[in-house]
Amino acid sequence: MKEASFDIKYKPFKGQQAQNLQQQRKIPTQFKLDVKFKAAGAVIAGIGVTKDNRLFLCNQTDSNLYVMSDKGQQLATIQMDGKQWGIAMEEEENSAWITLPDKQSVQAVNVVTMKKKGQLIKSPGRCHGIALIDDQIAVGSYGKIYIMSKTGEIKKTLDVGGSEVHSISVGQTHQLYFAQANIGKSTPKSVGLDGTVTSFSAENVNGLIGVEHDRIGNAYLLEYQAANLKLFSFEDKSIKTILTKKDGLNYPYDFAFSKDSSKLFISNYTSREILVFLCT
Repeated sequence: MKEASFDIKYKPFKGQQAQNLQQQRKIPTQFKLDVKFKAAGAVIAGIGVTKDNRLFLCNQTDSNLYVMSDKGQQLATIQMDGKQWGIAMEEEENSAWITLPDKQSVQAVNVVTMKKKGQLIKSPGRCHGIALIDDQIAVGSYGKIYIMSKTGEIKKTLDVGGSEVHSISVGQTHQLYFAQANIGKSTPKSVGLDGTVTSFSAENVNGLIGVEHDRIGNAYLLEYQAANLKLFSFEDKSIKTILTKKDGLNYPYDFAFSKDSSKLFISNYTSREILVFLCT
């Protein structure tokens, strides 16, 4: 056996992780309208986006859930068991979990075959917002968020007061950020799994209907009547308006980013349109 030296530069694993994290820390600062389109005239309440930018559009008009491309091409129509509101994507399991408020239920869809998957999962009340937390489902109802198994077993009930929970987003420490548009002016809030409700900003938002927490510690806030999309920074506790009526927002119902944050999708209630913004 002979020993030989190799000119290999060692990169510590943590160093590689830090570099990847830095790449992910880029926040979109400019938004340019690319296209806008309608989904068969439907009122779209919830938007789910796959890795290949297929849009699963929850419909408040009837039982049809629409699957469309990011350019507005209709790819499929899925017949659900009722009108839909919220959607949580679980693409690693080929699933999307969708709330049916009138049925007080959650129903799963296969995002590959684009067909219904499984039975209705009953909620204790009308359900709107939905998010996945670990291997469970967080479902928003009137003044409450239910933590449920995927078979419908209630694991925990979080009392958040107020009105319907229209949107839920899971933070880095399992905080649930939630939106209640019917309350009007209020401070944006989160709730821990221990039931503690906290205002994470001292500034008011008006008719908060959508909230999304990103990977790097910020929250995007969608105001319904005021028609604003705002960015809350947890670093300096500031709220900045990034899109308004002048950018085409018209009583927006929901929004979602593409997986790489290069595109932003917003549904308008009044014009029944999907707006697609390019993000840089």
